[in-house]
Amino acid sequence: MHHSLVQRPAEQMADAPVVIEQEISLEATPDEAFEVLADHRSWPRWFKGMRRARIDGAAAGAGAIRTVWVGPARVQEQFVAWRPGERLTFDVVDTNLPGVLAMQEDWSLEPDGPDRSTLTVRVTAEPSGPFRAAPWLLRRILRRSTRGAAGLADVFRDKARPERLRVSAGR
Repeated sequence: MHHSLVQRPAEQMADAPVVIEQEISLEATPDEAFEVLADHRSWPRWFKGMRRARIDGAAAGAGAIRTVWVGPARVQEQFVAWRPGERLTFDVVDTNLPGVLAMQEDWSLEPDGPDRSTLTVRVTAEPSGPFRAAPWLLRRILRRSTRGAAGLADVFRDKARPERLRVSAGR
């Protein structure tokens, strides 16, 4: 079963009823971190809980589409912002789980000294169905499913191990 979601402009999602934000300190420059983020096939290796990632069209740039499997969820995402070294933003366009009308994730990178950066992951969602009356429950579910983003920090903890930084060919 699938549920198509509504795509909303980022300005509208800023006021969504469900907002989750986390900051992750990385021992990498924004460009190094972006290189790993832009490699869709590498996500299951570092995003804890992600079982699979599939590219469904163009692999890079605004308009790129991928499907990921996190826990029991299958989620199709379309990138709406793709700025190397700075930001990836995507809308969830389809999922197998009910209860969400619109959802967007924004992954932004800021330099934080030499060879370091801060990744801010912001998830915004507009609940539907039973979650409308209980947005706190949707917030809890999304917070749990997005914790895996912290695994990106592990990729850069030991730069002496180049296999940790290797990205997939054919992005």
